[in-house]
Amino acid sequence: MRRLVFAIALLAVASAGISASFAAVHHAKTLTFSERFAPALDLMAKR
Repeated sequence: MRRLVFAIALLAVASAGISASFAAVHHAKTLTFSERFAPALDLMAKR
C-alpha cells in the first residue's frame, strides 16, 4: 500500500515537472545568436 502511494506521488511530481518544462519551452522567446551571446562577446572584447 505504501509503495502504491509513493508511486502515485512520484508520478504526480514528475508529470507536474514535465508540464512545467513544456510550458517554459512554449513561452520561451527564440533569440538570435547576437542576442544570446552579445553580453559574453562584449566581456571577451574588453579583455
